[in-house]
Amino acid sequence: MPFADEVAPVAVLEYQPRWPVDFERPAGELYNALGSEAHAIDHVGSTSVPGLAAKDCVDIQVRVAAVQEARQLGLLAAIGFRCRPEPWNRAEVSAGQECRKLVFAPPVGARRCNVHLRREGDPNCRYALLFRDHLRADEAARQQWGRSNDGWPTACRTFWTTGRSRPRPPRS
Repeated sequence: MPFADEVAPVAVLEYQPRWPVDFERPAGELYNALGSEAHAIDHVGSTSVPGLAAKDCVDIQVRVAAVQEARQLGLLAAIGFRCRPEPWNRAEVSAGQECRKLVFAPPVGARRCNVHLRREGDPNCRYALLFRDHLRADEAARQQWGRSNDGWPTACRTFWTTGRSRPRPPRS
């Protein structure tokens, strides 16, 4: 569920050249807060793929040696990032393996983003990078994924307000 300050409508936009720049500021803040705990900070998700339409929300992956919730939550809370409380923001299944993670919302008033803190080497961490790189390299896959983004604003709004997803509306 979004925090109260995140209720602006979700829109899919054509690729915005500013998205890589929009990634740099929070990435720098995260590096400063986490220090050597951050093995790498990656721009992932649809906004990281040139030419791809996407929701205007930058996805950031922080690779760490281990997900240590109490410690990392404190470090990110100190710079205003808010841990998303839902269970699906604590673990995900990739390649049949349950992987721990933490997902953070930006500080109040900051640029819309999601910060995914994942253990380096886990399947969910590798998947985010492989999927991004696949879409960057394969025009047909990028176009197909871009078409699938068309229904997200409606589906996400419904899920956030009712806790249930609904089928994508038919195209006109």
